[in-house]
Amino acid sequence: MLSTIADAGAGTSGKRSRLNTFIIAGTLVAVLIVIFVINRVNSDPVMPLQEPVAEVNQVVPIVEPGTTVPMEQPPDLWLQAYGSSSGNAAWGHPVVAPFDTLWTISTGKEIFSTPAFVGDMIFLAGNDKILRGINRDSGLQEWSRTVTCGLSGGVAADSTTVYFSGQDGYVYALNRETGSERWKTGLGFHVFTDACIFCDSLVLAGNSAGSIAALNKENGSLIWSDTMEGLLLGPAVSDSIAVFTSEAGSAGAWDLSGNSIWSRGFTSQPSPPSIGSGLVFIGFSTGKVLALSLQTGETIWETALERVQGRAVVSRPALVGDSLLVAGTCDGRVFCLETGNGELVWEAQFENWISVTPAVCDTIVYASCDDNRIHLLSLNTGFPIDAIETGSYSGTSPVIIEGVLYTGNAAGDFTAIRGTSPHNRAMEEEEIICPVE
Repeated sequence: MLSTIADAGAGTSGKRSRLNTFIIAGTLVAVLIVIFVINRVNSDPVMPLQEPVAEVNQVVPIVEPGTTVPMEQPPDLWLQAYGSSSGNAAWGHPVVAPFDTLWTISTGKEIFSTPAFVGDMIFLAGNDKILRGINRDSGLQEWSRTVTCGLSGGVAADSTTVYFSGQDGYVYALNRETGSERWKTGLGFHVFTDACIFCDSLVLAGNSAGSIAALNKENGSLIWSDTMEGLLLGPAVSDSIAVFTSEAGSAGAWDLSGNSIWSRGFTSQPSPPSIGSGLVFIGFSTGKVLALSLQTGETIWETALERVQGRAVVSRPALVGDSLLVAGTCDGRVFCLETGNGELVWEAQFENWISVTPAVCDTIVYASCDDNRIHLLSLNTGFPIDAIETGSYSGTSPVIIEGVLYTGNAAGDFTAIRGTSPHNRAMEEEEIICPVE
């Protein structure tokens, strides 16, 4: 339109027309600028609970928008802590708002032990000295077994039996249906390690003096033993290799016969190990993460977090498929690395410890923090999505099975929280959109 007016006849009338046109155009441009600024301000998202973290080395999303990670089924048997060697206790659909508390059990003492989930039962150990058999749907206790000291190691369970270790120095085996004792074996000193079923024949555990014991699964008799220096952590088992670490800085691997495959010594305290894709992943109190060869123990890569001041103890890593690793630290970080090369993808900073292993379900990270919340983060960016109040410091790592999140805290409460599948919620939102008449 401006060109047509400019090319029209000359004279005063033409000049007035051009002037009016310029005034109208200028006014329109000004109005459009104001509208753009207002829309831009109103569209800026408000991030809950904390400032958004900066993306690191994030060129493209890990998971393309509109797609989901294939849903894995939970294990039929809980043969080691977290249900697998990956350290990531999450299966099925993720849990998102709206949240609904299904039930809560209050024990009065800290719950630090990762429970076992088999069928419709949960086997929960706590510092109140009790192992409980709990109905997963109702939260009702079906049986219990009291021992002489607190319980802090992860629980294992096969088709007939529940296995757990106690601070009284014993490893216990109970009937899965009734809670009656099948056997118990004393290792001496305190036992903090997770119970673990090795190649369907042995039960592995280790004590605070560095002694490893492989027990006959049927009767608890000692099959073989070995030693490491310091309080033992783990184990993680993959195929016919078991890996332990110790607080004194050691890591090692054994085969089914008790032969040492490799051993390593480090100058800082390691986390319990996780295993995936032929690698062993270990975090350290210096803020480092190492990937070691499962077969040889040699270092494949090493990544050191930046801006570490003092101790930055790294939790047991949670592996996400074959490509990512997520962990937390006691200096308040959650971070994501590529498992192939250790490259940092992102990190998020919080105001309190992230001392237990996060869970990753689909594209959501669930990080239990000592600010009395479980924070939900985007796996792509680390940006906050939501948070769930837990009422106390972190206890157990989050476990997600079939749309329900299970969490224990330092106040002794164990809670089942049902959420809504993001896919189902999107469908519900589409249904309430009224068509334009």
